[in-house]
Amino acid sequence: MSARDYTQHRHELPALIGRKCFLTLATNSVKLHIDENKKGGTFLWIDPPWQFGKDEDIIESSASCPDHEEEGYEEKFRAWCSRFEHAYATSIEKIDAFPDGSLWIFLRNQYAFYVPPEFIPDDPPSWYDHWYFRKPNEPNQTMQATATAPGS
Repeated sequence: MSARDYTQHRHELPALIGRKCFLTLATNSVKLHIDENKKGGTFLWIDPPWQFGKDEDIIESSASCPDHEEEGYEEKFRAWCSRFEHAYATSIEKIDAFPDGSLWIFLRNQYAFYVPPEFIPDDPPSWYDHWYFRKPNEPNQTMQATATAPGS
């Protein structure tokens, strides 16, 4: 769960405040490149569920992404992506991460991404992260854990 990244990176997240970020959408997942939009750079990755909005209004969410099997998907997806125009090249004004895996990323001009809590009492631990933070040359610990799982 994302609480793993909270535990590992919560002290590093404040260093992202004031830095530029560049949005990439991969179907209904979000990648915020930090400082520059380049492969292998620092980034925050957000998987569903999440919401994007301004002030208290939700503009889009992972659930509102068009289905790739829907007729007219390409056009619908382009229209959906266009509603993120204020996040494509912006900066991070504030970032709040919580032990339950929830995350708020506040961008310039009152836009924000929100990832809801993941923690469910008595739920078994999961390898899946709804959000994670990576720096260049940092191994993907989720992939490593999967590759070395007991019984493999």
